[in-house]
Amino acid sequence: MKQYKQIRGSLQDQFQNSRAKVQIFGGGFANGKTTAGVIKALKLAKAYPGSNGLIARSTYPKLNDTIRKEFLDWCPDSWIKRRALSVENLIELENGTVINFRYVQQHGKSGEGSSSNLLSATYDWIVVDQIEDPEISEKDFLDLLGRLRGDTIYDGDDPTMPRTGPRWMIALCNPTRNWVYRKLVKPVMDHRIGLYNPDLLIDRETQQPIIELFEGSTYTNAENLPEDYIQGLESAYKGQMRERYLMGGWGAFEGLVYPQYNQMVHLLPQDQIIDYFARQVREGLKPEIIEAYDHGIAVPACYGIGFSDSYGNAFLMGGFYEAELSPEKIATRIKDHRKEVAGQIGFDASFRPVLADPAIFRRGPGSTQTVGVTVAGMLRELQVGCTRANNNIVSGLAKVQSYLEIDLKHPHPMTGELGSPRFFVSNHLDWWDREIVDYYWKKDTAGQVQDVPNDKNDHAMDMTKYFFTNRPRLALYQRRVFNVKPSYMRWGEVNDNTTPDNRKHRYG
Repeated sequence: MKQYKQIRGSLQDQFQNSRAKVQIFGGGFANGKTTAGVIKALKLAKAYPGSNGLIARSTYPKLNDTIRKEFLDWCPDSWIKRRALSVENLIELENGTVINFRYVQQHGKSGEGSSSNLLSATYDWIVVDQIEDPEISEKDFLDLLGRLRGDTIYDGDDPTMPRTGPRWMIALCNPTRNWVYRKLVKPVMDHRIGLYNPDLLIDRETQQPIIELFEGSTYTNAENLPEDYIQGLESAYKGQMRERYLMGGWGAFEGLVYPQYNQMVHLLPQDQIIDYFARQVREGLKPEIIEAYDHGIAVPACYGIGFSDSYGNAFLMGGFYEAELSPEKIATRIKDHRKEVAGQIGFDASFRPVLADPAIFRRGPGSTQTVGVTVAGMLRELQVGCTRANNNIVSGLAKVQSYLEIDLKHPHPMTGELGSPRFFVSNHLDWWDREIVDYYWKKDTAGQVQDVPNDKNDHAMDMTKYFFTNRPRLALYQRRVFNVKPSYMRWGEVNDNTTPDNRKHRYG
C-alpha cells in the first residue's frame, strides 16, 4: 500500500475537504488527480459503511489499466473482504461497502454514447476518471448524477459531512475544450470573477453553486514523480502544449484565434471601468466613445459601446447580443445604452456614427439585392447614424490580437503596474466572453489551420473587429502629450538646469 503522507499538500487538502455535490480535480499531467480521487473514494467507503460506490472510466481497458490499478495500490489488504474482479469487477470491504468498477461507454444501434450499463444501480458516491475522454458525453454525466440516490448513514463525528449518502460526484480530468469545459469548468471560472453563466450548477433554494473546481499543474506533484519525468515533458512540450499539459491551462488550445485572451487579465469589473471613464472625464482627458455593430436578423445582432483613453487603451463596457430584432428595436437599444453611459459618467456625451457591418449599407432586411432602403438608412431615419467599419479579416484580427497581447513595458490603466494589455472588457458581457473562448481558425481536410476563422457564432467577434476600425496599429501608436506645466513652474521653484540669466529673465 502506498503512503498517503507523500501526496499531502494545500491543493490535495482543499480537494479532500470539499463538500460540494460535484467536485472536479483537473490540471496538468501527473498532478495527482487520480490518486486524489482514489483517496477520497477510500475515505467515503470507510465513512459510509455498507455504501455502494462507483469508480468509472470511459472504456474497460482504460478502467483496468489506470484507476482500478491505482485503487488496489492504495487500498489496505486488511480492508478487503472479497475480490471479484474477473467477472463482477467489484471489491467488497469488511464494513460492507461495495466498490463497483465500471466503464461508461455503451454503444447502441444508433452509435450514440449511452451510460445504460450503469443505470440499473443506485450509488452513494461516484468517481469518474478522465471524464473528458471522448467516449463520455454530457448525457452520461447527467445520467450518472441521476443515479446518486443512496442514503447510507454516515458513521463518523465530522459535522460537515452529509448525514446520509453522501451523494457526491467526483470527476477527474485534464484540460479540454469539449462539454466538460463548457458546461462544468467554465461556469465555475466565470463565477469566480463575477461573470454570470447560466450553465453554473446551483442549488435552487440557496442559489449557491453545488460544484467546486480544483486545479494544479504537474509541478504541484513534483515530489511524487521521478526526477526526469518533468524534464522529459519540458523537452517534449512547447508553447500551448506545455501550457495545457504541464501548467494545466484550460485556455491553451491550438487553433484559437485569440490565444492571448485571459479572463483574469482582460475582464474587469463593470464599476471599475465606469469609474475610470468618469475619472478621465473629470481630468479633462476626453476619452473617445466607440460604438460598433454587427447586423443580424435570424442570427444575433451584436452591438458594443466603449471608449479609448489617452494612453492607447480600449475598453468595451456595454452592449447587447440578441436575435430577431427589428431596426426599430435595434435603434431603441442603442439609444438606451447611450443614455445609460451618459448617466453613469454624469455628462451628455457626444456620439459619432456607429462603426457598422458594411453589409447594412447595401441591402434591406432579409435581402441581398441593392434595392429599397438599406438597414443603415433605416437606422439613420431612427436617429442612429452608422459608418462603414473595416471588414478586412486578416488585418482586423491582427489588430485585436495586438491589443490583447501583454506588453511588458505598458502600465495597467488601473494599477499602474507594468505588464498590461491594451484592451479590457466588462465582466457583465458574458456573451462576449463565451464567444471569444470558442473562436477558432478553420482547418482544411488535412487538419491544417487556415488563416480564416470559423464563421459560426462569431457575431461578437465581428463587432469587436469593427470596434477597432479607427484604432491605430500599436507599432504606429504615439502617446498623446498634454501641455501641462512642469512641477517647478507650478510651485514657483527654479529648475536646477536654469541659468542665472534665464532666471532673471523669467522673474524680472
